[in-house]
Amino acid sequence: MSNETPARILVRLPNPIGDMVMCTPSLRALRSHWPEAHITAAGPGHAVPVLDGLPYVDEVIPLKSRLGRPELDGKRFDLALVYANSFSSALTAWLTRAKTRVGYEGGGRRLVLTHAVGAAPEKKFHRRPKPMVEFYFRVIETAGVPRGSHKTELVATEADEARAEEWLARNGLADGTPLYGMHGGASFGPSKLWYSDRWAKVADALHERHGGRTILFCGPGEEDTVREIAAAAKSPVASAVDDPIDLRLLKAIVKRLTLLVATDAGPRHFGPAFDIPTVCLIGATDPRFSNTNLQKSVVVNTFADCSPCHLKTCPIDHRCMTRMSPEMVLAACERLL
Repeated sequence: MSNETPARILVRLPNPIGDMVMCTPSLRALRSHWPEAHITAAGPGHAVPVLDGLPYVDEVIPLKSRLGRPELDGKRFDLALVYANSFSSALTAWLTRAKTRVGYEGGGRRLVLTHAVGAAPEKKFHRRPKPMVEFYFRVIETAGVPRGSHKTELVATEADEARAEEWLARNGLADGTPLYGMHGGASFGPSKLWYSDRWAKVADALHERHGGRTILFCGPGEEDTVREIAAAAKSPVASAVDDPIDLRLLKAIVKRLTLLVATDAGPRHFGPAFDIPTVCLIGATDPRFSNTNLQKSVVVNTFADCSPCHLKTCPIDHRCMTRMSPEMVLAACERLL
């Protein structure tokens, strides 16, 4: 690869929100290695607000289509780094005519990349499980950039800090109130979900033992799940169904939490990024993909014989989550509190 310093760099971000958080260490390393380069990060419009305020990129472009048109039309880059694991994302890099295009091989991507990073599958169609932070480090290393710390990082802007204060005030959450954030949804599919009555029992027990209030976070399409948790709770809870929280506001509220409890979904990664104690409920997915930055985290896993399956819907009895009791989750909460 050329030793020339690229003047303009494109990073085609990963699509999932959690993965976008886990790519922030590579963005920091990229900025440290080439401080004068203009770094453009592009990704799906619903997810890129996660990076608002992050000082390691000069421009964030929300993409409305898989190929990034028309948002990237006419833009020219010296280097394109492809984090998203699809042929269309690699083709996007090719369409920009970037001189150097780096991403993972497989799925025909080698045809449109100048440098393909080798993928070592654990078994057919499955990547070898390792923290996604490492997955993105391998891309920048191929471009000649040394890896750095695994520490993920997010920023809440001043405007969103002010919005958070207003949201908390509207919902009767005074300064000094211990706040427990709960994210019980998962856009991945029902295999990641726990049970509404069990979420409610955890919220009630935290309120009884430690005071404070629980905030129920809610992603698009997760409204019914959150309503069920709120209806089952005997303690007072604040719900994002009643007062919606977007990703920018979510960052500013998570930053204020005493504890975050979540499924293995995107918001789970906001906790470690802000050094907030975090309990993560994992069943169907492999925890090795996120096994980093766990200094203030506890992963609850029942280690069912069929797990991890990575199936969106359980074909049998959902044993990885039915065997997860409220007492198990509460014990993890107490370790952190």
